[in-house]
Amino acid sequence: SSLSQWVHACDDLELPAEQREHLDFFIEQLYRDIDNVSGDFLNCEGSGLYVRQSCCNHSCVPNAEATFPDNDFTLHLTALSDIEPGEEICISYLEGCQRKRSRHSRQKILRDNYLFTCACPKCLAQAGDPDETSDEDEDEEDDENDDENEADGEMTDI
Repeated sequence: SSLSQWVHACDDLELPAEQREHLDFFIEQLYRDIDNVSGDFLNCEGSGLYVRQSCCNHSCVPNAEATFPDNDFTLHLTALSDIEPGEEICISYLEGCQRKRSRHSRQKILRDNYLFTCACPKCLAQAGDPDETSDEDEDEEDDENDDENEADGEMTDI
């Protein structure tokens, strides 16, 4: 989205620590405010069918990513690493921060939203890990409970 491109551009800014902290707080608050209004559809600006991209399966360690850098319907499928001839091209169905969560948390998101159990190299390597929910999931549940207690429709001034 245009917003995510702006946030990525902000990440690249060289700022003094105090300004970086203020900007990061602003961005986090902006996402919270948008989430209060738009919910889970923050990154859903439309939908489309893309034949080649639909051939890409999921991996928690993707070798490619689908982006819309032109802010239109043109999808760019870009390699994140070298892809050998015959190697499967995999994208991630998870947002960046979701890919950092525990195997258990990633599996739950994929089962709930995409109806499959991931068997990518990262998930297989973590198969012996305890089935624990990531701290981020617990924080999200706390945030959801906090949001329910706040007045509806109020934006936070920064």
